[in-house]
Amino acid sequence: MRPAGVRRTVRPGPRAHGAEPAVRRRWAVPLAVVTAVPALAACSARPVGSATVHDVAWVATDASVTLPGTDVTPVRLPARHVGPGVPVGSLPSALAYTAGGAGLLVVTQGDDGLHQVDPVSHRVVRSAGVGVEPDAVAVAPGGTRGKGIALVANLGSNTVTPVDLGTWRAGPPVPVGSEPVAVAVYTAPTGAATAFVADFGSNAVTPIDVATMQAGAAIAVGPAPQAIAVASGEVLVGNFGNRTLTAINPVTRTRGGTIALPINPTGIAVAPSGATAYVCGGADLVSLSTIGLVPRAPIALPDVAQGVALTADGATAWVTQQAGTLVPVTLATGTVGAPIHVGGHPSAIVIGPG
Repeated sequence: MRPAGVRRTVRPGPRAHGAEPAVRRRWAVPLAVVTAVPALAACSARPVGSATVHDVAWVATDASVTLPGTDVTPVRLPARHVGPGVPVGSLPSALAYTAGGAGLLVVTQGDDGLHQVDPVSHRVVRSAGVGVEPDAVAVAPGGTRGKGIALVANLGSNTVTPVDLGTWRAGPPVPVGSEPVAVAVYTAPTGAATAFVADFGSNAVTPIDVATMQAGAAIAVGPAPQAIAVASGEVLVGNFGNRTLTAINPVTRTRGGTIALPINPTGIAVAPSGATAYVCGGADLVSLSTIGLVPRAPIALPDVAQGVALTADGATAWVTQQAGTLVPVTLATGTVGAPIHVGGHPSAIVIGPG
């Protein structure tokens, strides 16, 4: 066991000017040059950064090797209020909600754990041991009493650990490629689920049949895949190493087209309609149509982008920035609002009910 706060592995690979090595993003992820912060502006009926009363962001601020810690931070977006940090474990690196938003899942790299935080009481109510240096988590359907299965990608042991959220028992680890850093779940109309794992060190994506927990043949993508998401019946993979986005057909598990991006992607969020994806990286946010994968002009951000999440109505993107801030972008106009200071090196972010 490593001492708390000590991280054995730092991902290799290129990084944006002014950024430290990727520590999560980003993954969900994590990583982008500083410009002036734009003034807060109004757009139609909504101010920049407005949100519904149910929108609360949870931000992993303590996964950095330079500013290690144990907390995740809640932010009430409508009020732009940063709450006290919630201690979960050493180096919290990735976040996901359980089905229905009943619990917040947090993986901690420094002590190889998965934890569930009650979004109401802000207390850790469940914990389980997983693999070495867990760096990503996603929830698949299934599990005891239909509570779901958490799939934890372990950066240091090249595995994915399934955890039954009905019993909080970890199953046997599933071997994948080198340095798995992101995971997304595709559920077919039949209900069958497949997890797709971005293997940063193998330049590939490993599919896992959730019913059998068996890995399939690796799918070659671009160098250093760091972000992954499901949108409109396809899987989108952000390749940090060469500024590209690769599409995968989740049914045939075959690689589709690859397009160039103006950024090194560190995070992907998908609109509720599934028609638009938003990719962050560098000091920019790029939107693109998921049909045809046509990127639009980048939206300049105040600082290095790490991760991105959308409000429930899909109107606003909130981007974590390496300088310790969370910044809103009104997606209809591309207007960037005033940042909220959360401290640390914010990386992963999820938005859900308060």
